[in-house]
Amino acid sequence: MSSFTVSTELRPDRQMAVDIVVAQEVVERELRKAAKKVASKYRIPGFRQGKAPYHIIVQQFGLANLYGEFVDDMGQEVFKEAIEQTGITPYAQATLADIKLEPLTYRLLVPLAPEVKLGDYRSLRVEQPGTEVDEAEVDARIEQLREEYAAWTPADRPSQYGDTMTIDVRSVIPASADDEEEIVVLDETDWNVTPDDENPMEPAGFDEELIGLAAGDTKEFQLGWPADSQSVYAGKTATFTVTVKEIEAYDKPALDDNFAALVGPDFATLDELKESIRTTIASEQAAAARNEYLTKILDEVVAISELNYPPVVVEDQIDGMVQDFDQQLRRYGLDGLETYLKRSNQTLDDYRAEMAAPAEAIARRNLVLSELVRAEQLTVTPEELTERATRIARQDYELPQADEVDAEAEAVYKEQIEKLVAFFTQGQGSTMLVNQLLTEKALDRIMAIARGEEVPALAAAADADAAGEGAAPAPDAAA
Repeated sequence: MSSFTVSTELRPDRQMAVDIVVAQEVVERELRKAAKKVASKYRIPGFRQGKAPYHIIVQQFGLANLYGEFVDDMGQEVFKEAIEQTGITPYAQATLADIKLEPLTYRLLVPLAPEVKLGDYRSLRVEQPGTEVDEAEVDARIEQLREEYAAWTPADRPSQYGDTMTIDVRSVIPASADDEEEIVVLDETDWNVTPDDENPMEPAGFDEELIGLAAGDTKEFQLGWPADSQSVYAGKTATFTVTVKEIEAYDKPALDDNFAALVGPDFATLDELKESIRTTIASEQAAAARNEYLTKILDEVVAISELNYPPVVVEDQIDGMVQDFDQQLRRYGLDGLETYLKRSNQTLDDYRAEMAAPAEAIARRNLVLSELVRAEQLTVTPEELTERATRIARQDYELPQADEVDAEAEAVYKEQIEKLVAFFTQGQGSTMLVNQLLTEKALDRIMAIARGEEVPALAAAADADAAGEGAAPAPDAAA
């Protein structure tokens, strides 16, 4: 006789509700074992330790507390057996939805693999917008470079706002009836100041008096502090004597061939620098346009397809986005997501709720992309896998090209390459790389279809199903 009975109910959200009812005789046996365990730990008045009868222990500790001694461990055991008995293949870890004690019943929700029925995606056509480099953006990047290479240089002209001035300054409030002696406010030599019309120094007008002076000039002027000023000199007037020793301006380099050479030795002329910037912008625009185009295509495929998936699909996507954002913050030298949320007065639940809609959109694109891998019978050859692994070994691990290695280091170089290639062509590394390659192939295929380009014909349905066996899903499509 089985120790439990199982019933299942398929829910609309691709979860299987599994009810496991444990046989009463099994429950009674576990309750009595739990009672003995409790009685051996605690003294019950009127009985020797461990000798109190079962009904007294139940009265003293409560039936629910006895259940608590074994219900979690039993749940794990019966769930594993129940899954084997029903033949359910969980897509992800099940969750405990409810426990009832009389009779002891566990209700679990088991996520099932998503179901994706693609629409007629091979008839899909999506216009691809073009890109054009705006010369204003080229000029803007040139100006950014000029800002980067700007420097403080002596200015052979009268001072302007934003210059750095080296001055000697003395300001004195003369003696008065209230002050028997003069008050020296300032007496500075080689004082560096930067006149600023938006953030002026005190007293008001001091910055303005410095403007228009040249190196070697001396100027005397009077300035006062208003009576309602917070200064200790409120209501008083001082005489200032300023001698300008040096003026420096933050100058950008002239827009000429010398500036181009300053940016990089590869640029002999300003025109060459501008052309390089145009090429960079065009490349950036092409990459951004391609991503936008792919996103639009995949959204069109989603719109004509039928998708049914468990909630964990979106939750996993949110988990990935949260982790990526945390890592991004740390790369920028910040303290991570927890600190960010505190400063923005958010909780993690608030942030996850914000991510729910974009996460679901990404998850739906990934699901149709995974199904496209199967439907298009895409595969990865050992040669493709080795070629990509070798490229990763050389680029990501900054290993030199073979012809850049001297004879003495050649053996070490080959060993490094072989180890890295072996990692990406075997086991977990292979799975990761196969998924990456299949994703790229699926994206290229659906983009070719949307453009109306000629693509390989599909095999018969039976052949397609056979080809799809063993094709890894593409869980992290960047679209």
